[in-house]
Amino acid sequence: MTSRFGVVGCGYVGMGVAINARSRGLEVTGTTTSPSKLAQLCEFVDHPRICRAGDPGTDYSFIDQLDGLLISMAPTTEDEASSYGSVFGEGVQSLVEAIGRRSSRTPLHITYLSSAGVYGDKAGQTINELSPPDLTDATNALLVRAETTVLSLNSASTQACVLRLGGIYGPGKDIPGYIRSASGQQVPKNGNNVNAWIHFLDILRGVSFAYERRLQGIYNLVDDMQLSRRELSNELCDAEGLAPVIWENHNRDGARVFNARVSNARLKNLGFSLKVNSMLDPVPA
Repeated sequence: MTSRFGVVGCGYVGMGVAINARSRGLEVTGTTTSPSKLAQLCEFVDHPRICRAGDPGTDYSFIDQLDGLLISMAPTTEDEASSYGSVFGEGVQSLVEAIGRRSSRTPLHITYLSSAGVYGDKAGQTINELSPPDLTDATNALLVRAETTVLSLNSASTQACVLRLGGIYGPGKDIPGYIRSASGQQVPKNGNNVNAWIHFLDILRGVSFAYERRLQGIYNLVDDMQLSRRELSNELCDAEGLAPVIWENHNRDGARVFNARVSNARLKNLGFSLKVNSMLDPVPA
């Protein structure tokens, strides 16, 4: 019998996961909040749907038919404060409540995409999934509450995991090119901070790995690179004979700060391997 997989939120990552799942023979349901994107969705999934998590009257009945589900929800408006609350507060809560009410007792695996940014400022230290997130930042606190809400679904019939992603690079997100374009320019960010990254292809592979292994709990899905912004830009610019990017040496007041070397050992110890170790390496065909 064909496995049935759902993707709530077919944006950049969600659409990629949906296409990848369908290519592996899964029957895919994909959702969008935008009626204008529904026609595009019809080309890539078996069952396209409009789903606005959190809106009264939203039809979640498709969840009953699924064996696996990816939750890849993201804000779509410019008002970050209100849109983050709507998506990661009301939206996630509403979706989780619907999953809890599903009539089918068929085992369901859920993967929820979050951000390694929740660790906040760890002064560049190496951290793992046991390291506490920075709950003093309002956005991080909201994201962590959403993670906790999803993980509360773990039961005899439902397995749920959270993948904390690094900053995404890959097709359509040419971060190395963006950094090189800033050669010789002043960039208003702290160059001493260490960021976490992950290639688009490894997100697709990570979601598949989580579903196939029925993972539960929290996992960092980041690549192997643990360089500061300045170290990374120097590597990229030096390789092309370009002038270095000029970074600030301090965090700006009120900025959401991320500065940590994030370990991916937990996933690797389970057998997961990266296709792209870092953005300094070529992408395999």
